[in-house]
Amino acid sequence: MTTDEELHEHFVKIYGIEPEVRITCPGRVNLIGEHIDYHDYGVFPMAIDASTVILAAKNSTNNIIFSNFDPKYSSWESEVPCGWKGSSNPKWNDYLLCGWKGILENQKEEQFGISFLLFGTIPPSSGLSSSSSLVCASALATLSLIVNGDPFEVISRENFAHLCAKSEPLIGTLSGGMDQAAEVLASEGTALRIDFSPLRSKNIELPEDAVFVVVHSNTELNKGATSHYNERVIEGRIVAQILKQKFAISTPSFRLKDIQTLSGKSFEEILKIVEELPEEVNKEQVIELIGKDKLEECLTENTRKFTDFKLRSRARHVFSEAHRVELFEKACEEKNIQEMGHLMNESHRSCAIDYECSCKELDDICQLYLQNGALGARLTGAGWGGCAVVLMAADAVAKVEKLPSLFVSKPAQGIRVHRY
Repeated sequence: MTTDEELHEHFVKIYGIEPEVRITCPGRVNLIGEHIDYHDYGVFPMAIDASTVILAAKNSTNNIIFSNFDPKYSSWESEVPCGWKGSSNPKWNDYLLCGWKGILENQKEEQFGISFLLFGTIPPSSGLSSSSSLVCASALATLSLIVNGDPFEVISRENFAHLCAKSEPLIGTLSGGMDQAAEVLASEGTALRIDFSPLRSKNIELPEDAVFVVVHSNTELNKGATSHYNERVIEGRIVAQILKQKFAISTPSFRLKDIQTLSGKSFEEILKIVEELPEEVNKEQVIELIGKDKLEECLTENTRKFTDFKLRSRARHVFSEAHRVELFEKACEEKNIQEMGHLMNESHRSCAIDYECSCKELDDICQLYLQNGALGARLTGAGWGGCAVVLMAADAVAKVEKLPSLFVSKPAQGIRVHRY
């Protein structure tokens, strides 16, 4: 295992200067509440011990230099001023540039020479938010080189998480904010119930007899390099436009929580209404339903090519999953791990069937654990590969010791800075 001392020595060896700060940013596992944060519904993640670490310092070369401790990733360098404006097919250095650019623009700072050394233990494209961890770590490293003392006295943790989420479209992701909030706001030992607009969180004690196992499906998806994720965002926006018309609601928002709130409908009521929506529609049919101008409002530059959409099943997932988050929090408070497991299973079924964001490998790994005594198992993260999170009773963990797993997870601390 690589130590802080080894990273420090490596930084000095490659750059010839001492690091000024070390940033540690955890990954996260979402226990329940998938693909609903970008509709402003609450989610239920916890930070994990696997993390991104960046050692950083200002340099006198007037260059931006990024090095990776993992030799399979080539170093990246640019003279100042760097004209980077984003990437639709991001590589590791693009995630660092995303956080760097977000902070410089927020703080209205001129570019300056910096040296970063990156080290990470979060498996990439695993659904454990390695990409957002890179963005957040880079943003805090940049901010910590600009200000003295505690950077969170300059910007609150909530606003910092929001800033990082708002920066991610630079790398092609229409982020909802859960990943950044989980990684920035987490407290060691507890899961988080995170709500949005405004961003807020509360610590949730998990039952003592609940153990979460994180398992990799052995298939990966780069969320920033594919259209699946953004397709789901756009489909939800189209549903919002249809429901605004149905309820005669006037609001610029196309987040489904806003639409539900303004309609005054309960989850049960709005789920019945959702069943009246069409399932598969093409672009021309969407224009007939909501008008060309409203469709244009839904689309972004990199989603204008989309021509076919699914609506009823996507909406059913969002509203039912948001309801499950409420029920999961209640089950945690009541220490009812059987109900927690049931809700996780329902969540995976909804992700697989209604949102179509699972894959055979994820379905198989969930089924394998359920057949060996797990109470619940579901994909975690965007899906289409990556990891599953499994709920076990503490006295049943021995049953799955021979099954594949990445780690047994305990809630970890959020992003932090160490000054040398």
